[in-house]
Amino acid sequence: MVVDTTYYDLLNIETTATSLEIKKAYRKAAIRLHPDKNPDDPDAAAKFQEVGEAYQVLSDDSLRAKYDKFGKQESIPQEGFEDPAEFFSMIFGGEAFKDWIGELSLLSELSKSAELSGYGEEGNEKQETNTDDKQDGKASTSQSETEHTTVQQEESKVNSTSGETLYLAHESHTGNELSQKEAEEKKRKEELEKFEEECRIKKLETRKELSDKLINKVSLFTETDMKDDVVESFKAKIRYEAESLKMESFGLEILHTIGHIYKTKSKIFLKNQTFFGWGGFWTSVKEKGGVVKDTFKTVSAALDAQRTLEEYTQMQQDNEYHAKKEAEEEEAKKKANEEVTKLEHELEQVKKEQEEARAQEQQHQQEEEGKSSTADGETTDKKEEVKEPAKHSAEDLAEMEKYLMGKVLAAAWNGSKFEIQGTVRGVCDNILDDKEVPLETRIARAKALKLIGEVFVSITRTEDEAEEARVFEELVAEASKKREKKKKTEPQPEESETNKPSE
Repeated sequence: MVVDTTYYDLLNIETTATSLEIKKAYRKAAIRLHPDKNPDDPDAAAKFQEVGEAYQVLSDDSLRAKYDKFGKQESIPQEGFEDPAEFFSMIFGGEAFKDWIGELSLLSELSKSAELSGYGEEGNEKQETNTDDKQDGKASTSQSETEHTTVQQEESKVNSTSGETLYLAHESHTGNELSQKEAEEKKRKEELEKFEEECRIKKLETRKELSDKLINKVSLFTETDMKDDVVESFKAKIRYEAESLKMESFGLEILHTIGHIYKTKSKIFLKNQTFFGWGGFWTSVKEKGGVVKDTFKTVSAALDAQRTLEEYTQMQQDNEYHAKKEAEEEEAKKKANEEVTKLEHELEQVKKEQEEARAQEQQHQQEEEGKSSTADGETTDKKEEVKEPAKHSAEDLAEMEKYLMGKVLAAAWNGSKFEIQGTVRGVCDNILDDKEVPLETRIARAKALKLIGEVFVSITRTEDEAEEARVFEELVAEASKKREKKKKTEPQPEESETNKPSE
């Protein structure tokens, strides 16, 4: 008997709902109530937090049991509820795929490699500055030496010797700086090579770990008689997990990517066991062609996102130009009004004086107005010569921002997909090409991979789910971006002097 159904009602589910049904309901409610999608609703944040708390409780078996028996107050997590936005991106950020593809590290590795490759640039700039200073110093020494020569020949010899010494000293100093530059470049190269080796070792360790996990998964099939009832049971288990994985960020795309690779690797391996293995050879050639194609798509998507970002940045700069121009025009208008007010006041004072003085003042004012009109005309002509950038409405910027989000998501997915493919292919090779394992067992593994691949590839979305997924990907990306920004701006209290040597 459930004493309080509030959390179940928030997610619109029955009190007997399974963990998968709870997760699906939370995702749908979170998307519907997300503050970014309800900017005009002042209560959106509170509603979003409520469904987050409901899921945090109902998704935890022990907390759910306490809630069903005692209600809300007795089911609050010991460490408190997570921030709703961070919790949303954490739940659907791809963590559930870790046992299949590991942690994606391509983007972070590229960033680190670029950082190491740029090491020493500041030193090069300093060296150029020092070289200019040395040339100035050398010229000054030469001039001083010439002046002393005209005074006395003996002093000339001394100064000549001194000049040679200074010259040699400068040459030695230059040589030392070149050596320092070479040392910095060598150090940078060594650090880059060390980092690349660490990444290579980490990839091997990750693939080994994923291989062990995949062997355990397929053992539910390989360590049985592999009859039809076992096949159906195995596929049902995989399908249940896939339905949950589908809800992750880019979940359907990742499932299809893994599924296609499993099917291809299984096909290559099984056909290689036939006469001469010709079928496996041609399938392998086709697979390599696909790798080249995917590489090209990854690079193209990144360049496309970069171009779109540049267009969006230009639109922002155009609007900044117009905002500045309008502010300047407003300021000029304000000053003109002040001048007019001042002139009117002076004119009022003059009216009290003699008629002749007033007439002279009016004539002077007309002359001033004529000059002002001529100056405005010249300015207008000059402005017409300059081509002004277009002014973009808020709707245009919002549309471009949405378009940019799509391009960035596409680039992120293509980069992630490229890494996923490499990892999954490596894992398949590990479990199928291990010569220490009997061929019969490896054939059974290949058959299991084929079954998993067929299930993963068969997972689909309805039209409503597809639209929901599009909105969902944007929300996850935005939440992740805010999360990273928050991490960068937060102070690091644990960073201390004692920790610095270990960096």
